Amino acid sequence: MTRKLLVMNRKRIWITWENQRRNRELSKALNATLYQLDEIDMISNWIKKYSYGILKTIRIMIKKKPELTFCQNPSIVLSLLIVVIRRILRTKVVIDAHNSGIYPLEGTSRFLNRISKYIQRKADLTIITNEALKSEVDRNNGYGFVLQDKIPYLPSMNQRNLKGKNNILFICTFAADEPFSTVINAAKEIKDDIHIYITGRYEKVFNKLEDQAKNITFTGFIPESDYIQMLRSVDAILVLTTRENCLVCGAYEAVSVGKPLILSDTQALRSYFYKGVIFTRHQEKEIAESIRKATQNKVLLRREVEGLKKELKENWIKRRDGLEKIINELIEK
Repeated sequence: MTRKLLVMNRKRIWITWENQRRNRELSKALNATLYQLDEIDMISNWIKKYSYGILKTIRIMIKKKPELTFCQNPSIVLSLLIVVIRRILRTKVVIDAHNSGIYPLEGTSRFLNRISKYIQRKADLTIITNEALKSEVDRNNGYGFVLQDKIPYLPSMNQRNLKGKNNILFICTFAADEPFSTVINAAKEIKDDIHIYITGRYEKVFNKLEDQAKNITFTGFIPESDYIQMLRSVDAILVLTTRENCLVCGAYEAVSVGKPLILSDTQALRSYFYKGVIFTRHQEKEIAESIRKATQNKVLLRREVEGLKKELKENWIKRRDGLEKIINELIEK
């Protein structure tokens, strides 16, 4: 169902076809009315999906006549639509581009890469999460600005009773960039006093779970309140990606609740999450050893994460203020 989340400035709107925390946090922080058309993401027939999404989006923009339109990429179709109709509707356009917005289908499609570069050139501004992605946008004759996710507010909850002496939450969606099979095999290298909970719709890849390690629990898809309760109940949080220039959403959530992190050993993650983290390559024995280190040093790591949380919040506000200045200059042109 379409959800409209109102904030103060009706001359700014934020349109997304997905339900993601970053849209809610950034639209609020940048004073834009959020139109979260997440029902579009549920439509499997691509003709119905994009026909409905395009018509719904155009209706909103005609009705609201925004001076400034933010939109999330992906969807690449949504972003292309916005930059194509921007002159007709006389709106400035800011694209919030995720990794897959800059590199659709992991950069394997020449056709989609061309569209992505076109969007970057035609948008007034492209928001990305790290300097490597900014360099790509600048190379494509776009205008990039780095703004990471805001550390979210996650409410306090009573902790759940979990199975292990030490418990790990592996935040997973079973996407192509997540080495979930390696984590599952790594669990066999770990003693039974460490239990790994794995989120996400495992049904996409597993028909049966009987053959998996005994110290793994697949939670399946869980409501947000249960998810936050899990974040607050475990001893450490594991988030992995094979993408080199990706700042994973689960890491921000872990920082929010003050939990030690185990992250992929990439430059992007090392440079931003620089305290309270064990970094690992995607090898079974190394993941297992990193999990052991995280549980053994959880008190120290937790203290470091609290310091990291404070520093990231302060730095984010400065970057947000810098972005706001640029946006106001764009509107005044």
